[in-house]
Amino acid sequence: MHVLRAIEREQEKRADLEFSFETILEKINSLLDQIKIVRGSQGFDIQDLNGGNRSPEQVSSGEAELVVLAIEILHFGYNKKKGAVLLLDEPDVHLHPDLQQRLVGFLEGEAIEHDFRVVIATHSTAITGAISRRSEARIIPITTMEQTEFDFFEYRDICNEILPIFGAHPLSSQFSKSPVLLVEGEDDNRVFDQFVRSSGGRVSFSPAVVGNVDEMNRWEKWLESFLPAIYDNPVAYSLRDGDASPDSAIENVGCVRRFRLRCYSIENVLLTEECLQLHEFSEDQFKQALKHWTHQFSEHPQNAEMVQLIENFSDRRKLKIKDLRNILIMLLKTNKPWEVVVGRLIADTQDIGDSREHSLVSYLGSSFYAVLQGR
Repeated sequence: MHVLRAIEREQEKRADLEFSFETILEKINSLLDQIKIVRGSQGFDIQDLNGGNRSPEQVSSGEAELVVLAIEILHFGYNKKKGAVLLLDEPDVHLHPDLQQRLVGFLEGEAIEHDFRVVIATHSTAITGAISRRSEARIIPITTMEQTEFDFFEYRDICNEILPIFGAHPLSSQFSKSPVLLVEGEDDNRVFDQFVRSSGGRVSFSPAVVGNVDEMNRWEKWLESFLPAIYDNPVAYSLRDGDASPDSAIENVGCVRRFRLRCYSIENVLLTEECLQLHEFSEDQFKQALKHWTHQFSEHPQNAEMVQLIENFSDRRKLKIKDLRNILIMLLKTNKPWEVVVGRLIADTQDIGDSREHSLVSYLGSSFYAVLQGR
């Protein structure tokens, strides 16, 4: 605890400080769950939350590591020179992911308050995932020891969405068991969440919503740069809607396997032969049900869209039906949400050789469908 005593003596000499040394102890103790550091008659004591004393041997390695790091950061902040840079090599060692996140918050606060910069070498996604927007952080992925050129990316919202998927540490098996699947919207996210639940563990993904194609391009490049820095032979996936060009191919980006739906968007799966047959409809029978609805609800706001669907039923794969999906669910005579119906259908249908125009495989694309079946 000699560093703490040095900080205390320095604080006593300086009249410009507006807080007492107790504030420093409060900062350290804010990082700890089960113990606290207190001023004792002979220096500093370690106590449990009930006020009982603990010997250093009774402190866990994680708690001890966190206290040491916090004191060293404080000492650096109080003794830094202009333009000082604090170098930290894998501060995550011995720290539980929750403690890693607290350490980052503590470090950010001290760096901002005392105006110094920090360079951290880490494998921990809990460390990178804890960085806040105010830190103006830059992340530099390093993939090999021989690397001589380094690109960086800014810490943005994308990190908050993606990093929790990876797990707390690269040794975690979470990512390899459940790789990220970039999707454009919340609808796709709910469908593939349901797919994962319905597949019974056969295949697993962690869907992440990007918002639009431009953002998807940015996320794909981010994953291409970031994943090889923390995983061996990583694979991620991205799925675009087919609204723009459902029949055009799309190339992969590094470790990111890219796919495009061969239908307008994921809700069009409601109109596949498999979905109609599951709900005991032939194509002609369902088309008649659509016609009956248009006659019955001639004043409905979506009547014109339904008429268009009927007139172009043979080309329904490429039609926009977003505003009709809840009506279609009602006509299919199911009380399940449409996302549940589609997610379960994808999980339960396992005929990859089906090439009919309105088969599920044709709507999803054979390559993406093969991935969904774990092939």
